[in-house]
Amino acid sequence: MLKIGDTIQLIEKVEDMQLEVYGYYEVFDIMFDGAFIYILDGFGVYKVPSDAIQAI
Repeated sequence: MLKIGDTIQLIEKVEDMQLEVYGYYEVFDIMFDGAFIYILDGFGVYKVPSDAIQAI
């Protein structure tokens, strides 16, 4: 189960976002139903579908 502060890996390209596939990101927030995860990098916070990430 993911929680805020966990590290995840992006496993597929997210449309219209300049995020690195197979890059590592920090979980910033999780939607109440788990369908989307907000991830944090040095430039901001991004909303990505939960099926595009892998927990590590």
